[in-house]
Amino acid sequence: MKKLIMVCMAFGSIAVGCKTKMPGMTEVQTPFTGNKYESNNRWVRAVASGESMHLETSKDKALLSAKQRLAAGVQTQIKQVSENYKGERQADETIGDFNERFQQLTREVMNQILVEIQTIDERVFQNGQRNYVTWVALEARKKTIYNKLKEQAKLRQSLSDKDKATIEKMIDQAIADLDDKD
Repeated sequence: MKKLIMVCMAFGSIAVGCKTKMPGMTEVQTPFTGNKYESNNRWVRAVASGESMHLETSKDKALLSAKQRLAAGVQTQIKQVSENYKGERQADETIGDFNERFQQLTREVMNQILVEIQTIDERVFQNGQRNYVTWVALEARKKTIYNKLKEQAKLRQSLSDKDKATIEKMIDQAIADLDDKD
């Protein structure tokens, strides 16, 4: 019994020690945290804020930052698909050229996809200096991104028929791996 009490006290002191605050620092709670605002198997999501003395400028800054973060998330997803494919085709010497063409295609598609994003949430605050602080949460559906990429690859004249078929196979596999049956 005495050992049990000692073990409980030890764990209790460890738990309390882990929750101590940093001297001179205050934790800030930001809006849009949690699973609803994080990327998952179906969506790429981004949250950002913008501050300005003008309301519209704060909104523009928040949207620009969120779109940049969303684009980076999409780029990461597409790069992962490309890397997975590259791992399967290591014996082919043309893989480097293919990756360059695929990355260029990805950049072009990104400009179109950013038009198809959705705003999940938006909140506007005014701080002590009377500046507006706008928080925005955006999302893009992965299935839409992949389908747009596949569509653009088919239209691309600079890609060979072999590259087009390869991209289509790669994207179809990525779509099949998604948890998105809609």
